[in-house]
Amino acid sequence: MANTTLEHQAIDIRQAFDAHGSTIFTLCRRFLGDADASALTRDIFVAVAAQGEADQAPALLGETARRLATHADPTAVADAVERIRIADGLRRLAEPRRRLVTLALVDRLDHAEIAARTSTPALEVAAEIRAGLSAIQNHMTAMAPA
Repeated sequence: MANTTLEHQAIDIRQAFDAHGSTIFTLCRRFLGDADASALTRDIFVAVAAQGEADQAPALLGETARRLATHADPTAVADAVERIRIADGLRRLAEPRRRLVTLALVDRLDHAEIAARTSTPALEVAAEIRAGLSAIQNHMTAMAPA
């Protein structure tokens, strides 16, 4: 019975790592060297798996932020985690909504400029950006560390 539990835990860690490993490693590497980031990433995944969280993504971000806070400025860590949550939410948007939101947030274009650049009616641009920002906000709320 214990072997089965350990096997399931190993599978859970592997699945979580496949889904979120590069994001967590990139965040760790931003504050640590490659070797330290690799070791910390491994430790984070093992710790979260041991907690038995049903939804591991928020737990992983929370554990990463807590562990990095001991190595770096906590405000910088929180800002980096927030940027990753925003980028992940943006990545999940379907086209053309992703492109319109990117033009507004990253390129800092207003609705009229986006409409002209994309040949999309201005009202549609506004509606798509509003819906995209709402989806990102919902995603960020769901991904918020406990």
